[in-house]
Amino acid sequence: MTLPEGHDRAAKRLLGDVRTMADALRAFVPGSWVAELDLDTLRPLPAEHVNAELWRRRGDLLWIVEFKDGGGSVVIILEAQSTRDLRMPARMMTLTGLICEGLTDATRGAEGRMPAVLPIVLYTGLRRWTPALDLTERAGPPSELSAHIAGQRYVLLDVGELAKQDLPERNLMSAFVRIEAAASSDALVDALRETLAWLDDDELAPVFMRWVSEVLMPLRFPDADQGQIDELKEGKTMLAERAKQWTEQWFAEGLEEGLERGRRDMAVRQARLKFGDAAAERLSPLLDRIADPAALAEVGDWVIQCGDAAELLARTENAASSGNGRPDL
Repeated sequence: MTLPEGHDRAAKRLLGDVRTMADALRAFVPGSWVAELDLDTLRPLPAEHVNAELWRRRGDLLWIVEFKDGGGSVVIILEAQSTRDLRMPARMMTLTGLICEGLTDATRGAEGRMPAVLPIVLYTGLRRWTPALDLTERAGPPSELSAHIAGQRYVLLDVGELAKQDLPERNLMSAFVRIEAAASSDALVDALRETLAWLDDDELAPVFMRWVSEVLMPLRFPDADQGQIDELKEGKTMLAERAKQWTEQWFAEGLEEGLERGRRDMAVRQARLKFGDAAAERLSPLLDRIADPAALAEVGDWVIQCGDAAELLARTENAASSGNGRPDL
């Protein structure tokens, strides 16, 4: 894996969080129509909602969100790029066509209506983005043919340009932009410190830390001293250790049952957001069979790590059937 590829994958992990995607739509996608979306319905497009060919050839991230008035839905393609690609208009045209062709009946609206498709390219490279935004920009003469050239215009989110704007506060996408666009290692550390101050003990905080220390810092500032980053990481570790002590104290005070139920409810909620209702309904009874708090907490990590519902359910079934499970009643 090359460093740019690793950079793209790290970006996908952050942007694969439903809150980050919702913040990106609120703050950076142009048009008043975004206000008509019910962002509580935003979720990754599950594998069962597209045909096998599309799932094998899908883009970086696929999301679906409903309109508030029940008038349909939007499928969002998010392509993360750290390098320029002159083929991008054709790539997005191909992927859009595959989506329109490959969606199952479960994703289509009343009377088989197609959802709208919004292609987005998130560019994190240092050089200016020069590829065309649609195929008509590269069309040759005669000009009358431009109306018949396939391919819609994609939305370009250029991090370098976004960083020049007044960014909304306490917004995960804004945090991504500020950290990504930092012009020096000191500026990067300051941006990360500001982000962690309001993220606090959110589950995305360690993801930001790993992305900066393992990917962004080596890529952008290979000769920089990472001591400041290490100090920040140690600070987060201390918070994590303190939280662990608090948890142990809560257990000692008899709050085990409430904590376990909270973990179960959170894991089911995360599974519903990422894999859909069917996966969440199958996960819930498996969690009821897991007695060990540590094993139960691991399931929350698996929801993030697993690529599909089948993998998540298989891991959880294994945990429920092992020594971590509850005795049969």
